[in-house]
Amino acid sequence: MRIPPRRRREYRVVLTAFLLLLAVGTLSGCSAAPAPTPSNTAVPVPTATAAPTETPPVFASNDEALAAAKAAYTKYLSLGDSAGATDSDSWEEYLSLTTGTEHDGAAQVGKLMEEKGWSFTGVTLFDSMTIQSSRALPDSTWEIRTYLCLDLSSSDTVNDAGDSVIKNDEPRSPMIVVFVTPDKNSRQLLISESPIWSGSNFCS
Repeated sequence: MRIPPRRRREYRVVLTAFLLLLAVGTLSGCSAAPAPTPSNTAVPVPTATAAPTETPPVFASNDEALAAAKAAYTKYLSLGDSAGATDSDSWEEYLSLTTGTEHDGAAQVGKLMEEKGWSFTGVTLFDSMTIQSSRALPDSTWEIRTYLCLDLSSSDTVNDAGDSVIKNDEPRSPMIVVFVTPDKNSRQLLISESPIWSGSNFCS
């Protein structure tokens, strides 16, 4: 399915650079579904969200939630950069940091990369993470929604010959990354989704 040019970016960050560029439509022969467009396309403004009174907060403050989210995302990117084949322990460890649509996308992309003989090189970075909301979900697990800038300037995806298979004119992309706890008693954060922010590019 073809997508509008202004939305040719990442729908979710899985194997970071690869899937970002896959959704941008810059990988040869590939395109992805458009990212959801928020009702307000201005630069996002972080807002604090109070937890329901019946559910004790998992994190005492937005600062504490932000620190946990930064640590979780740093580990996620690091393992994604170094993950091996889809049958390796390192790949399974990488997948264990995801859930929901992020997990499903990671599994699909890993298989596709192996089929095409592509591999990832370099390191993926991020900066400017801020909290959009931190709240309890109906099942008493916890959700943290963040904004951040994903930086692909030090990474690449190459074929068996070592040639780049990507074209990335915007190495820094604005993302919404959502973290959830696996259960109500846990402080572990898993990445559940990471759509592109389709409003103003606050990373440029």
